[in-house]
Amino acid sequence: MIRLHRTLTPALVAVVAAALSFAAVNASAQVVIASPPGIERPPFQFDQETNDFLDEVQIGCINYLVNEVDPVTLMAYDRTGLPVISVAGVGFQLTALCIADARGWLPQGTAAARAFVIVNALKSNPENRERGLFYHYLEPGTAGRSQAGYEDLVSTVDTALLFAGLLTASSYFGGPVAAIADELVLEADWQSFVLNDPSYGNVNGFISLGWEDPGPGQPWEAGLLPFAWADAGDEQRLTTFVARLPKDPAHRVAPEVYYSMRRTLGTIPDGTRVVWFPWSGALFTAFFSHCWMDYASRGPDNPARFGIENRPRVDWWENSRRTALLHRQKALANPLGLPGIGPNTWGLSASDGETGYLVPGVFPTLSPQQLGTPGVDHLTLQPADDWADGTLAPYSAGSTIMFEPQLAVDALKTYRSIADTVAPGLWDDPATGGYGFADSYRASPTGGVAWIAPDRVAIDVGPLVIAIENARTRFVWDTFGAHPAVRVLQRRERIQQGMRFRP
Repeated sequence: MIRLHRTLTPALVAVVAAALSFAAVNASAQVVIASPPGIERPPFQFDQETNDFLDEVQIGCINYLVNEVDPVTLMAYDRTGLPVISVAGVGFQLTALCIADARGWLPQGTAAARAFVIVNALKSNPENRERGLFYHYLEPGTAGRSQAGYEDLVSTVDTALLFAGLLTASSYFGGPVAAIADELVLEADWQSFVLNDPSYGNVNGFISLGWEDPGPGQPWEAGLLPFAWADAGDEQRLTTFVARLPKDPAHRVAPEVYYSMRRTLGTIPDGTRVVWFPWSGALFTAFFSHCWMDYASRGPDNPARFGIENRPRVDWWENSRRTALLHRQKALANPLGLPGIGPNTWGLSASDGETGYLVPGVFPTLSPQQLGTPGVDHLTLQPADDWADGTLAPYSAGSTIMFEPQLAVDALKTYRSIADTVAPGLWDDPATGGYGFADSYRASPTGGVAWIAPDRVAIDVGPLVIAIENARTRFVWDTFGAHPAVRVLQRRERIQQGMRFRP
């Protein structure tokens, strides 16, 4: 510790203290992840043929989210083959209704009317939530807790995805939709879901993944899962951001929680540095939060401004762009020689597989140089790449259109070409009410396709339609960001961190 000599004048003490403060703020700035010169950011310009194609893809996604719904609550089913509702899927659905209305793809007034039925159903059954956060799965017809034996869990990340959709719908539709949506989002008690016991170790103080009923006679806190959103991955950032929005300060999570999440450094095959999430290498962990949060117009953040040391400064849009490149670079290498994986067919992510739901993924190489203390400031894991059986989901590479537009469009057009030539079941024509791309497929060693997923999945079509819209117009970013609660929080944050504002 540096001690100031007692003979220094008060003015000089102030100068020295300011210098020390500046040094402390910049102590964690040893690593800054930022875009190199010349990297274009959204909105991107596409030629007319590509725009027409992207219209088709988006309309297919909209068709699913409008037609595959519970007839009572109008909430989208989690998947075409299973009559259960996922609140995360509903968050994507509400956002997609805004896009469909703005583009004139639904009759005037239809999207707003549907959104009102959905938000009113969510509000009207208080059994679907605990302290304002929602159960992962809901029952068709009642919007209550699912009775079908699915995961009976209050899920913090799925609630965050729902709330992002509610905030977007509130901002876009206003009126009675906004009144109900705002009540649901801004009255939630996120602080109840923060782990608050030293026995949790390095994840103490972070938001639990969820809550399960602990049973009669047990304290409410006993139901919290002992796992937390403690690493600065994609879902973690969205969850912790939404948790800072409640009107009641006692229900909010402090900004320090957001900036305290661990940041583990790694490199992708071309030697570029990234911050990565060691618990999953699925590509969706690079773009879910970007569906709503406008990281594209910011520069690198600065956790030290919130008193959090030993965190790299990260431009999260650039970080996700590099993660997309990681997936493509590994597909180019294709070390297992899996059929059908290559320069325009890439992006391992959560999707249906022939043997069940798959969550494959690839990882950067753990950097030997990290900031701070293992377990507290970063992790020291080096997971192995998981290629599963080579199943690919078109939404995965397609959703990276927000970061790498040409690579994403090339992938989507390649998937469409495969459908036109050897796998007609991979595409269902949106012009006749079809849902566009199948959820996933696996190539055959003989050059064709060995398997195509029979179901569409809400949380896969949802990010694809939103990502395309943001890449073309920034519509969802601007609409979500215009919500008063979001706007106030983000402006305060940018001023405090000295971030740039989008012109």
